[in-house]
Amino acid sequence: MPTSKQVDKSYIAVMSKIFNVLECFVEDGTNQGLPFSQISKGLPFSRTTIHRILYTLGKLGYVEKTEIGSRYRLTGKFHDISGNILFFQHLQAVSKSVMRTLLVRYSETVNLGSLDGRQVAYLDVAQSPSALPIAAFPGDRNPVHSTALGKAILAFLPEQQIRTILGDSPLLRKTSNTITQHARLLEHLALIRGERVALDQEENVDGVTCVAAPIFGPNGRVIAAFSVSGPVNRMSEKMSALKSDVRAAASSVTRMLKPPDTNSGRYRANLSAMRAH
Repeated sequence: MPTSKQVDKSYIAVMSKIFNVLECFVEDGTNQGLPFSQISKGLPFSRTTIHRILYTLGKLGYVEKTEIGSRYRLTGKFHDISGNILFFQHLQAVSKSVMRTLLVRYSETVNLGSLDGRQVAYLDVAQSPSALPIAAFPGDRNPVHSTALGKAILAFLPEQQIRTILGDSPLLRKTSNTITQHARLLEHLALIRGERVALDQEENVDGVTCVAAPIFGPNGRVIAAFSVSGPVNRMSEKMSALKSDVRAAASSVTRMLKPPDTNSGRYRANLSAMRAH
């Protein structure tokens, strides 16, 4: 007796259709616009569904209709988002070897994180061979104010942006060491700016300490941070060296993210080509 096909309850079918439509534009590559007939030609669902998807993408600002010829094309908003995705993929790629070096040198978990609202999101994690049960994994999130990663990023944002991120509500207390007063946190961030390194001294998890340093993008704005985390008894004896090496690792990646020569003809040509697509 044949078994019935198992239904994947986590799968959102309409998302597949939306991305099928978007892939039509990406595969075309010209961004000159596609007629509806060309979009619908190779898609295995109804023209009505495709119309609704294009209409919704238009309302959200990701697709627009050209004035001449009634063609559809991707907008700058879509390219901004896809550009950010590519940039963070590049960040992860150039960070791999630096994270590996820190892991080999200290045998402690190395994290790469970026800001996500009031949280820090872990983009990549190089796990220690003796990793803690509470070690983070890529995709995990923690409060920005209680982590070294979060504080290393916060410290280098404009003060008004910091206040907006923190909001008016009380800061969540994760441990007895968590800084929960806004004024005290702002003072703490000023110290981090001076040292260019942030510490989490059992502020997010009891028994765990962490040291982090900020990574800056090509425009000079803070975009992410490295951190090394481990149990207090192991970390305390090598904290001085850790501060220096984590700071150097973050500076190394910052340099790698900068264009080789923004005045060169080749750089401008490549940039123009990327924008054209």
